[in-house]
Amino acid sequence: MKKERFEAITDAVMAIIITIMALEIELPNFNEQGIYEFLIQIGIYMVSYAFIAILWINHHNIFRHVKMVDHTTLWINFLLLFSTSLIPLATRTIDKSFYDNRSHIMFAIVLGSATLFYFLLDESAIKLSGDKRTADTRKMNLIATLLFTSAIPLSYVNIYLSSAIFILVPTAYFLLPRKQIKNVI
Repeated sequence: MKKERFEAITDAVMAIIITIMALEIELPNFNEQGIYEFLIQIGIYMVSYAFIAILWINHHNIFRHVKMVDHTTLWINFLLLFSTSLIPLATRTIDKSFYDNRSHIMFAIVLGSATLFYFLLDESAIKLSGDKRTADTRKMNLIATLLFTSAIPLSYVNIYLSSAIFILVPTAYFLLPRKQIKNVI
């Protein structure tokens, strides 16, 4: 399959996911508690939105040297899209039950699975293009997956530890030198 069709479905699904998340934002009661809850909701939305944006940007980057996509890559991409499509549900759940560690576990599972499928997709793109990625790129993909996985048990200890991981991974994308994160989530 030509990569243009492959990229078109990815672009469409990512756009729909972001739209669904935006539609689920609720306006608060304009009192102190309502504003506080709204700020938490916007913060969670920002983390989810940044995660999806990073996926989309990196997806484009890893396929820029690929001409054709094989069957395995298609299925890995659909698994990535499936796990990414769960982000609005996980975002809504952690928004509604921020202080419940089960919502953090769900958020970690969804982001972790998306990161894992992104890692597998990146590996597939390397094989298809013959592109040589640095060891740093692969290492960072694995670290992001491990961090989200570690957020699961850490949420039993303290939800703020898992929250820190949810913020740390997308923030690292913006703070680390471009050379190292060119194709990393």
